[in-house]
Amino acid sequence: MLTMRDTHTAFDTCHPAVPATYFAGTILIAIFAMQPVCVGISLMGALAFSFAARGWRRTLEGLRWQLPMVALVAVANPLFSASGSTLVAQLGPMAIYQESIAYGACAGALLVAVVLWFEDAACVLTQDRLLQLGARALPTVTLVTSMAAQLVPQLMQRSQSVRAATLATTAAAPQGSRDRGVRVADQLMSWSMEDSIERSDAMRARGWGATDRRSCYLPDSFRTSDALALAGIGLLAVTSAFLVYVACLQWRFYPTMPRLVAWWGYLPYAAMALLPMVLDLGQRIRWGRVA
Repeated sequence: MLTMRDTHTAFDTCHPAVPATYFAGTILIAIFAMQPVCVGISLMGALAFSFAARGWRRTLEGLRWQLPMVALVAVANPLFSASGSTLVAQLGPMAIYQESIAYGACAGALLVAVVLWFEDAACVLTQDRLLQLGARALPTVTLVTSMAAQLVPQLMQRSQSVRAATLATTAAAPQGSRDRGVRVADQLMSWSMEDSIERSDAMRARGWGATDRRSCYLPDSFRTSDALALAGIGLLAVTSAFLVYVACLQWRFYPTMPRLVAWWGYLPYAAMALLPMVLDLGQRIRWGRVA
């Protein structure tokens, strides 16, 4: 089952390797960038592209449970980590410090930013584009992934059918819910084993495994512009990763937090985080689709 979406992004005209490289680098940097400014940049870039690629309605629906998660981590961290030097409140024997609150808020925002980046990547790297990346290099893994994406929803649908049939036959159905679950699992197992034999015979009849190298259909060709885009993204990712590493080395939450100052080193990471939003906005202006 392919992932469908209503909007188009600037990555749609590129080879799948380009957005895959970009999101892999962005997510890796975002995971390890535990510094307030870097977390803010990552969150801003993820939100901006989410509004463009997924729409404001879906983004806000996700924020309804993501923002409370930030507040929960910010509140829970001082209760479990009583560290710092700036006392905010004293709850009996428990001391709440400003540094602990800041660390919890930063950790919660980092978690939300990473979740948003994964959602943005899923919107761009649809199932067919992911399968295209590994069609030649990893044919077996690609086959297993595509079949799992097809068979898991089918198995869930069949489980509902078996459960409904079991509940309908009240005379033969067991009384306990545990026994009913065993019967459903037994029916699904026999159904799946029968299908596996049929699928293996069909694949063997179509020549799967007859040759060492299997041909595949690649809808997107790798062009010179894709190579240049990969080189630019790689250079920007390496530069951003180094500067983010330097920023994280100069920052600490405990025992006291240093003062945040303006630094040019944040600009490459900001450019990388906002790159898909800028490209998407440029494409919308070019084709006159600015809402």
